[in-house]
Amino acid sequence: MLSRVYRLPALSVVLACASAAPIAAANLARSAHFEVYSQAGERSAQAVVLSLERLRALFLHETGLGLTRPVRVIVFRSRREYDPYRLRPAADAYYVGTETADSIVMIDPGSGDFRIAAHEYAHAVLDANLVELPPWLSEGLAEVLSAVRLDDRPARTAAEMPYRAAILRSHPWMPLAELVTLPADSPLRDRRDTSEIFYAESWAFSDMLMASPVYSPRSPNLFAALSAGTPSLKALSDVYAKPLEEIARDLRVWVQERRVLPIALPHLSSSDVGVEVSEISPSAWRALTAELLVATGKLDQAQTVYQELAREAPENADVSAALARLALRKHDLAAAREYWQKALVHGIRDAAACYRYAVVASDAGMAANDVAQALERAVLLEPAFDDAHFMLAHIESNAGRFESAVEHLRSMAHVSAAREFPYWTALAYALGELGRRDQAKAAADHALESAKTPAERSRALELAEIAQTDVAVRFARDANGTSRLVTTRVPHDAPDFNPFIEPADLIGRVEGKLQEISCSETAKIVVQTATGALTIAMPDPLRVQMRNAPPEFICGLQPLSAVTVVYAIRPEAQTAGILRGIEFH
Repeated sequence: MLSRVYRLPALSVVLACASAAPIAAANLARSAHFEVYSQAGERSAQAVVLSLERLRALFLHETGLGLTRPVRVIVFRSRREYDPYRLRPAADAYYVGTETADSIVMIDPGSGDFRIAAHEYAHAVLDANLVELPPWLSEGLAEVLSAVRLDDRPARTAAEMPYRAAILRSHPWMPLAELVTLPADSPLRDRRDTSEIFYAESWAFSDMLMASPVYSPRSPNLFAALSAGTPSLKALSDVYAKPLEEIARDLRVWVQERRVLPIALPHLSSSDVGVEVSEISPSAWRALTAELLVATGKLDQAQTVYQELAREAPENADVSAALARLALRKHDLAAAREYWQKALVHGIRDAAACYRYAVVASDAGMAANDVAQALERAVLLEPAFDDAHFMLAHIESNAGRFESAVEHLRSMAHVSAAREFPYWTALAYALGELGRRDQAKAAADHALESAKTPAERSRALELAEIAQTDVAVRFARDANGTSRLVTTRVPHDAPDFNPFIEPADLIGRVEGKLQEISCSETAKIVVQTATGALTIAMPDPLRVQMRNAPPEFICGLQPLSAVTVVYAIRPEAQTAGILRGIEFH
């Protein structure tokens, strides 16, 4: 069976060398898009990298989807060699996607089935181009996209029975409601019998949704709903306007009638691809597999390997950095600092290792200054390290150093589709704090364009409003009708803002001459307007905005000064309303 995992430490190859040059333990075959580390020999490494390049060409042709960074592939020569690094009991291969690397771990396919590698590569491509999907669709799509064959013979005219379809035709099915709600960590995916049904049924369902003339036209709507976080049961019901029982019946008919031809990979030769093959030392292979032990949670075993490597090459900065990350995984912050300082003293030159340390240090709760130190080392070694700049920007922004935050954000050469919204919101916020309102508004508009959920759209609109407004206070009434001061936002440099106008007020505005001020139990003013006298209550003279007013007022008749009066209309009251503002001309 196949599996994948997210947010595990990236797999770094530490080229540590002992004093005596050992016999090579493995080979590295490198192309423009893949790095294949194979324990099964030079031919294996070369064959796998070539097959993966052919697979990549197919994916680009069929879906337009690809990856922007090379994929690392670790190939074991046998199941016995692979078993110590197995991620799950039923996982014959797995994909590890992190901030800095995409890696596939597998057993040498030899001249046999390449479907496992294709499945895991499909995960890498889908992960890089789509938001996270529910397990049934993620695994099902990977199965659909991995229906490939390596030979160059023409496709047979007679349709073939896919392996997954054969399982469904000979075993009891999982109820569809259970399939689409099965969590990624379900124990059913650890048992080979139940996991086979899960993958087979996920494949069939995804195949029907993508290929059936009844279902495929609405599949983009389903992807959009699931990407926005809609639960699978509701999304299926809303998009296809069918009860789940009817969809399940359609799926069984689809499996009975469906015939799928394996997809032939495009032909490519070694000269077309440009493959470079080299040997790597036993120490390098041990370091590589030590990271696999970390990824599969075997931290004590990984630590033993790294400590052996450190004794063999005590000044190897990459080994010290790996031990520092491992100490963080084991929540030993003091040891992590000690190992990291050794890595710095030994002159660590791996920018990605610095970044990985910073990520794990941040997750472990290490001080922001320690995290920033590693990130600054990363951008010093590699000035165009976008991930490090992005993380540093957030640290600087949280510390109130907004100029530095903007500088790091603008130093990024590429902003991925998945990162567009957090990038633009971070930039809008920092620019807003610096008072660069027009730039902040433009960044907020970009954030709104990249928003995918109602919450993200709301945040983008909030930042746009902040960019164009200032914080002020105004009076408002609580649930009990009591007037209180509350904060609000007003247009920047708004000259007419009146804090005494309450949110629920229906405002009237008139021009005229101030005729009288009545100082009875409830003060009132009388304004002579073009349509006659207007009486307005003034229950609290301290809650009236006055502009160009005389230093004091005398009750009684007034010298008919020209005024503009703003008031809250109260049709049910004996007066026209309640005075909110008066401007003398």
